[in-house]
Amino acid sequence: MLHQLTIKNFKSFRNEVTLDLTATALKELPADVVVDVLHERVLKLAALYGANASGKTTVIRALSLMRALVRRSFVSEQYQRRVTPYWFSDDQTPTEFSVLFSTETNIFQYGFGYLKGVVTSEFLYQRDKSKVEERYLNILDRTADTVTGILMENAAVQAISPAIGKGSLFLSALANLNIPIVREVSDWFEHLAIKDYGNPRTESIKLRSFTGRASSRMIQLLRDPKEKAAFENFSHAIDVGIEELGVIKRDLPEVEDERFQVVTFHRDPRTDKLKQTSISDESSGTRKMLMLYVDLKQVLDTGGTLLVDELDAKLHPLLLRYVLLIFHNTSTNPHGAQLIFTTQELYTLDRSNFRRDEIWFVDKNQDGVSDLYSLDTIVEPSGKKVRNDASYGKDYILGKYRAVPALKPINDGQND
Repeated sequence: MLHQLTIKNFKSFRNEVTLDLTATALKELPADVVVDVLHERVLKLAALYGANASGKTTVIRALSLMRALVRRSFVSEQYQRRVTPYWFSDDQTPTEFSVLFSTETNIFQYGFGYLKGVVTSEFLYQRDKSKVEERYLNILDRTADTVTGILMENAAVQAISPAIGKGSLFLSALANLNIPIVREVSDWFEHLAIKDYGNPRTESIKLRSFTGRASSRMIQLLRDPKEKAAFENFSHAIDVGIEELGVIKRDLPEVEDERFQVVTFHRDPRTDKLKQTSISDESSGTRKMLMLYVDLKQVLDTGGTLLVDELDAKLHPLLLRYVLLIFHNTSTNPHGAQLIFTTQELYTLDRSNFRRDEIWFVDKNQDGVSDLYSLDTIVEPSGKKVRNDASYGKDYILGKYRAVPALKPINDGQND
């Protein structure tokens, strides 16, 4: 599970901010709190609200960029170029990222800094399970000039170290070595599911998931009778009018391996017979829910972490609430999977759907600097924190929590 994501000097975030999913002492929605391998209390949900261009997407992209650098910085320099500092940075302050997370057996803290394509720092700490108090073992600690830590005692690491360039992460370079602790951390990044449902280009790319090889995740689900039944049960539950889902083989003589295509079946009310329909005839909202099911199932089956930008795009508010209920419920989410998402949808912004420490706001000030904070940390003019019986959605629109557009009248260009 992801416990914390910290970013500094990245795009609109000049100052250090932390998305913290460790549970506070709040008593609401106790089923949303999961106890990890070392008995830390972690939240299942985090929803990010804020005005357009406030920086919500940047939070998701920060972790996406971290994953890309961990996976590829040793073999490609293209991702280093995506490390974009605050627009008005002094060019001497590194851009920094770090995560605190748990695997099935350990808790790790990993982070790094970049300045003009060069790694300025990199660290990996592992929670010391032999100590009752919170202490960490120094696995890797890299500065611009030195590298220390337990990893440096490994002969293979010592051999490869001189070949690691200034723009490459050690973790990226060591990923292919048979070092269990490196493999465990790399696998955590590898299995992060990060999706963008608000980008039309992304949507067109994801449409290809309805057509593909037998190895396609959606094709695999629909070719397995048990999984197909579960998939159809989901389509019935969300009331999109699909009676059955199916897979047909495509006849493509120029392609050597087999290709398949997802189709839907609707019941003709006049004849009570099923009619096969092309997936392209379904609404974009229906296609999104079918694609979302595949992403949801992957993390729910494994207890993973899913981050989604603009989860509410093309979704009815009741469908969004339905997704939240899946994560709340311990029977549909038995492994404590996490969902972190950005949204503008206010129907679900209430205490029945979120704890106060699960609601986050991104606000950008007049200098273009973004801030990130939870509802649980807001102090009202009375000096007290927001009560759990407050009208979260209404109060947010009224500007009580900031993070709303500063709208101004349109100037028609004519003088009075």
